[in-house]
Amino acid sequence: MRDQFRAISTFVAKALTDFRQTGSILPSQRFLVVALFEAAQADRAEVIVEFGAGTGAMTAALLEKMPPKAKLYAIEIDGSMIVEIRRRIQDCRLILIHGSAAEAEDLLRQHGHRGEASVILSSLAMSLIPAGTREKILQSAARLLGPKGRFVQFGYIHTRYVTWRPECMFGGFDYESFLRSHFERVERRLVLSNLPPAWVYFAEGALKAGQERGGP
Repeated sequence: MRDQFRAISTFVAKALTDFRQTGSILPSQRFLVVALFEAAQADRAEVIVEFGAGTGAMTAALLEKMPPKAKLYAIEIDGSMIVEIRRRIQDCRLILIHGSAAEAEDLLRQHGHRGEASVILSSLAMSLIPAGTREKILQSAARLLGPKGRFVQFGYIHTRYVTWRPECMFGGFDYESFLRSHFERVERRLVLSNLPPAWVYFAEGALKAGQERGGP
C-alpha cells in the first residue's frame, strides 16, 4: 500500500508541474490497465515495447501476464519515473529505457534489440504532444512493428472534443483518424468505468512512410 501511495504521489507531483507530459492527474486505473492488456494480447507476445511507462502501473501488469521468455522494453522520458519503477519492480525481463518514444528504434538498438516488436503499448498523451513529435513517434512505431505487429493506444473521451495544444489552443484531437493514417486496420473499445472514461484503440498493418491505405 505504501509503495502504491508513493507511486501515485510521484505521478501527481509530475502532473501538477508538467501536465503535457502525463496527460492526466492520476495514473492509469485498473479498468483501463485491464482493457489495454487485453487489446495488446501481451500474453502471446515475444517482444513488447511500452511508450510512456509512467510509474509502472501498466509495466507491472504486463510482467505479471506476459510469457516467461518475453522481453519488455519500457521507454519513459522522465527520470524520476524511471527511478520509481526501478525501485518497485525487479524483473530480468524488463529493460527500462530513459528517453523519447520518438527515438524508439535507436533506443532499442542501443539496448541490444534487433528485429521487429510483437506489440507496442502507448500510454502517451498524444493529444498534448506537438504534431511533429507525434508523427515521429508513430513512424518509429510503424517501423518497429512491421506488418504483423499491433499498436495499442488509449485516449480519454473528452480529448476528442476539448484539449489544449500550443498549435490550436482548445481544440479536439481525433485519435482514430490519426492512427488510420499510419495503420491499415484500427478498432476501439470504450472503457466507461475508468475515471475519466477512455477509448482503447488497437491498430495493425503498419504503413510505411508515404504508403497509402488500401481499400475498405
